[in-house]
Amino acid sequence: MASYSAGFGPEMTPVVRRLLFLNFGVFALEFVLRFIPGSALGLFLQIFGLTPSLVLGKFFVWQLLTYSVLHDPNSVFHILFNMLSLWMFGSTLEAYWGGRNFLKFYLFSCLGGGIVPIVAHLLDFPQGTIVGASGGIYGLLVAFALIWPNRELYFFGIFPIKAKYLILIILLLIAFTSKSSGVKTHDGGESGGIAVTAHAGGALFGFLYFLYYNRLKNRFSFSLPSFSFSRWRQKRKMKRWQEDMKEREKAKDEVDRLLEKISQEGMDSLSRKEKKFLKDASSKYYSDK
Repeated sequence: MASYSAGFGPEMTPVVRRLLFLNFGVFALEFVLRFIPGSALGLFLQIFGLTPSLVLGKFFVWQLLTYSVLHDPNSVFHILFNMLSLWMFGSTLEAYWGGRNFLKFYLFSCLGGGIVPIVAHLLDFPQGTIVGASGGIYGLLVAFALIWPNRELYFFGIFPIKAKYLILIILLLIAFTSKSSGVKTHDGGESGGIAVTAHAGGALFGFLYFLYYNRLKNRFSFSLPSFSFSRWRQKRKMKRWQEDMKEREKAKDEVDRLLEKISQEGMDSLSRKEKKFLKDASSKYYSDK
């Protein structure tokens, strides 16, 4: 029977802690860049925020993930809300999955939050520059609701509601926002709107990842071949040892034949090639090392 300790929120887990440090560290850097003369902050956001035209036009593919550790430098609420959600839901999921599986899920959700805006851009929906961890956060929300659908959460910190209903409300809000205000930049970006495509992408990829690893993976026998350098090196070493043993065995048989020939016919009966082989074999296989 599961037990819960008293206190506010779950115990912070290692991967979540590192993600929090990373996000707050980058936000602190953004804060410092605001006071540097020129356009240092704008250049930083342009390089590492998600701008679909740069990803497609100049192949800034790193933006598909780096955008998720940037936040609106003009809004402390933006990063606080995302990091609070990362702590609350992420720590619970990491404790349930383990750090490595949790990190893969989170990054895949962030990737989805970057890919869907690219698709929207290709469909001629302008995106602007997107920043924020909301893509990964929405993936966590979906996973939480799928694993613990009946666990009660507090909507706006006040109203108790089951997780499955809360995530449904959030997804409907995404659809409503998208229809009413169009596609804008992320949480107070250049256009002052919300990048619903990043939110929807994180939720969608989170759902697909969860569906595959919990419903479909075991139904398929196909798996990609794995490669281990240590196993390859060990196998190669064993193969060389086997080849060396075969060479030693062949050399031993030939040496025995030549020694028998010498005992019967004398040393002069050996050809120049046979004498060279006997000398080489003696130095290679029979000399003391």
